[in-house]
Amino acid sequence: MLDQSFSAENFRKILDLENRKGVHVEDKLSLTNVRSINEKIKQVNIKIRYSRKIKDKENLKLFYEDKKALREQRERELNNELERISQKIAKSDFKIELNRINIPGKKPIYTTSNIAEYYFAIKQTQRNISRLYGVKQADRNAIVTQVISLLSDGFPKYVIRTDVKDFYESISHSTLLNKIINDNLLAPFSKNILKSVLKSYEKESGSDKGIPRGIGVSAYLAELYMRDIDNEILDLKSVTYYARYVDDIIIIFTPSPDEGSRNYLQEIKTICESNHNTILNPAKTVVTDVRTPTNCSLDYLGYKIIFGAHTVKVKLTHSKTKKYRDRISLAFDDYRNLAKVNEKSARKVLVKRIRFLTGNTRLSNNKKNILTGVYYSNKHLNDLSQLDGIDSFLTYHINQLTSSRLKTRLQKYSLRDGFENKRYSPFNTKELSEIMGVWKV
Repeated sequence: MLDQSFSAENFRKILDLENRKGVHVEDKLSLTNVRSINEKIKQVNIKIRYSRKIKDKENLKLFYEDKKALREQRERELNNELERISQKIAKSDFKIELNRINIPGKKPIYTTSNIAEYYFAIKQTQRNISRLYGVKQADRNAIVTQVISLLSDGFPKYVIRTDVKDFYESISHSTLLNKIINDNLLAPFSKNILKSVLKSYEKESGSDKGIPRGIGVSAYLAELYMRDIDNEILDLKSVTYYARYVDDIIIIFTPSPDEGSRNYLQEIKTICESNHNTILNPAKTVVTDVRTPTNCSLDYLGYKIIFGAHTVKVKLTHSKTKKYRDRISLAFDDYRNLAKVNEKSARKVLVKRIRFLTGNTRLSNNKKNILTGVYYSNKHLNDLSQLDGIDSFLTYHINQLTSSRLKTRLQKYSLRDGFENKRYSPFNTKELSEIMGVWKV
């Protein structure tokens, strides 16, 4: 049976798992005493490396003993901290408080204060839901691979691409909670944490519908909420493929020759809107009849897929192409502004930004083999003409520079080269923050 308790032992599992991902929970949550011991361990490690270098065996042995003692002290302190956190969460008046952050032109996001109790309470709740319900987000790359393969097989089909309008904001609290309560899988304390999150969301948003964007457990709740819709669509006659990535949905119907006329979109709407009160977004709903070999196209998960006559072209969407161009423009604009104060510093930042845009790197604090960049974010492209167009745009900006030395340095970078050769450039956390800063404005 799954241990759902909000215990120090379970929190330690969460901490170790997050630290293996490179999150460093002690720093994130300002666990002061533990952080202090970690700093002492780092200093001892420096002494150990130096003693090895000069072959000082006597002091090396002492330093190893110091390190062992500090690690034991760290374990005791960490266990005490986690026990203290567990006891605070167990109090009857404990509740999660959300903070709303309004972003111009976008939907609000929600955060919690940097409090250890909030962090572990939400993490444990999402861990319980994930393991009890087997909830996890779909694999984006796997979906795109499957869709490309199916659209190139030449069989007659109907393809519907849609998404749920205001997905997170449309989820009914009562429906979600009733499902969780009736399933009787989640322990009462986890249910109380969820109720606390939803109640705080209702207070901040003014609505009894919706789950908070930005809070980790929301992704698991959304997947759980959509499960019945997923199953009902999959049960429709002639559905040969169905996939959903968050709220982005694609359905492929392969009707038999003797099948009569059907309104496939209406069937989907009935399930989503009539049965589950979830509205499809008409602006992002496309129905494609591929019973004859004509060229069709759809935008899905960042790609423009052109298909129909036994061949499939995969290109960048217009919005993704625009994003690259906008970032190039902002990088050069920022260089010109910074150069008025410190040209050398401005030049270094510009080179890093262009190297980042045209190459690939590892995400900050990520110890897994997860890479991002022009190839790893667009690996399914088989038509690179847009990359050539963006490279021409980059070349135009480079040619406007007055420094021949800087021109020469930047001219060796291109998106096509970064894609075809998977060129990799390492950046540390500080560099990534500096690079991305101008694009977050």
